Amino acid sequence: MNSNQASADWGWLKEEIQSAAFELGIDAVGFTTADPFLSLKPILEEIREKGYESGFEEKDIDKRVDPKLTMAEAESIIAIAVAYPSKMINPPKSEPGKTRGILARSAWGRDYHTVLREAMDKLADFIRERVPDARIESMVDTGVLNDRAVAQRAGIGFSGKNGLIISPTWGSWIYLGEMITNLPFEPDPPVLEDCGECTKCLDACPTGALLGDGMLNAQRCVSFLTQTKGFLSDEFMRKIGNRLYGCDTCQMVCPKNRGKHWDHRPELQPEPEIAKPLLLPLLDMSNREFKDRFGQSAAAWRGKKPIQRNAVIALGNFKDRASLPKLIEVLLHDPRPELRGTAAWAISRIGGEDAIKAINEALESERDEMVLNYIQEAQTKLQEAAGDAAADLSNEPVGEQTDGEVFFYEEMDSPIGALTLVQSSKGLCLIEFGGIEATREKTLKWVAKQRDGAQLIRSSDKLKETMAQLQGYFSGERTSFDLKLDMRGTPFQMKVWQALLDVPYGRTASYKEIAEQIGQPRAVRAVGGANNRNPLPVVVPCHRIIGVKGSMTGYAGGIEIKESLLTLERQGNKA
Repeated sequence: MNSNQASADWGWLKEEIQSAAFELGIDAVGFTTADPFLSLKPILEEIREKGYESGFEEKDIDKRVDPKLTMAEAESIIAIAVAYPSKMINPPKSEPGKTRGILARSAWGRDYHTVLREAMDKLADFIRERVPDARIESMVDTGVLNDRAVAQRAGIGFSGKNGLIISPTWGSWIYLGEMITNLPFEPDPPVLEDCGECTKCLDACPTGALLGDGMLNAQRCVSFLTQTKGFLSDEFMRKIGNRLYGCDTCQMVCPKNRGKHWDHRPELQPEPEIAKPLLLPLLDMSNREFKDRFGQSAAAWRGKKPIQRNAVIALGNFKDRASLPKLIEVLLHDPRPELRGTAAWAISRIGGEDAIKAINEALESERDEMVLNYIQEAQTKLQEAAGDAAADLSNEPVGEQTDGEVFFYEEMDSPIGALTLVQSSKGLCLIEFGGIEATREKTLKWVAKQRDGAQLIRSSDKLKETMAQLQGYFSGERTSFDLKLDMRGTPFQMKVWQALLDVPYGRTASYKEIAEQIGQPRAVRAVGGANNRNPLPVVVPCHRIIGVKGSMTGYAGGIEIKESLLTLERQGNKA
């Protein structure tokens, strides 16, 4: 490019690009400088230091933040976005013996890497027709630069608490790509919008991978986990559900995505039998069959093993006995250790005499140490389940009685009104403000979420010690509790609730102080959300958390009860 071109006003070309973008296969286009992303570097370094990377990223952080390390003469970056669908018309349903998995929406249509590259190739040709000596370097997803940082600075959208770029027009249902060029385009302003007080994505994340400040622990992200090839933990397998590839939870709950569905690009529309395939046939697919069926999808890039392993996980989570023969076949005969170990886990989720027999047989024949660990864990679970089934669970349960986890409940009076207490075999797990009848629907809903077929049995005897300690607290005779607790929440919520237990009787702390205590000082709002969802108020003292300036913030039982508890503790300290 000669010096005259370098100093030219490129506004005309920018306008032409913006006008032609849609016809070239691009839904949104933005422009930014090729200056380094200086604020990104310490974030990437922190992510690496804490072990939050997925391992799929460019290893050289300097290359990820400085476009000129990719193109020395870079002047601008063109960011592009292509919108994809969020809904499936007439999706097939799972039925007994015909259960189905699900691909993330980003993998419903044609592989987005191909779609974006083709669109950027067309745009590159469009530019070179007008500026023949223009230099352009295109990248998508696996490129050196951070797609989201580029898109944010180029005005495509803002970065949400889930770490995704949210466009005011398209929501977060967008693929991102970028083109580094030596043409000095005028940069676009960033989108001045944010998530406000909303924490829906943080609360909904199945594994607590979202850290509350836009950062992600990829090692806990279900989307990443479904793409790994090795063994997974019991916790992660339960959380994966029936996902075969990717996870859309944080996008599905996002209010910014409400009403956002894009069906204007036919190549990105889902084929239902691929997007929601039957699980059992997946386990019999050859490499050729897998390529023929899924080869055009982004879900194929890691090969068939992760998809088949995830199908085994899904069958275990469905607990459909019709899948047991196939799972036993995988356990005893599949040559891949990861699938045999996962099958042992899935079989233990289904249970029954055939499951016990198969696990015992595998224990005798298996030679892989890691698989043996999974088989032994499965055997233990099956033995425990058999013991639970044989136990004499007397008393009349609320609702239909089935084989599942047992919860005991009782009501007690207190100075702040009636309380409903719920306890599992592991410890106290729920306190509701109000008596049994007032909280009945809410309590049943909570129990139903814990495990299929859960039972709720009234028992004063089981909760005798809990009620005695609570009465001691309300009378001012007790300043702490010595109870077994069975708190259930995301890993992030558990960290917050554990920190609440460290706030002394009669003292208060701010949300900021709790965020700092758990090592995530920027997650103040997320701490507030976790505090609000504390299942064990009073015992886990969320009432001791106040605003940074001493303001009396919200409380599940109401501000009046919060003030009563704080007053009780102040008086107790004086005594």
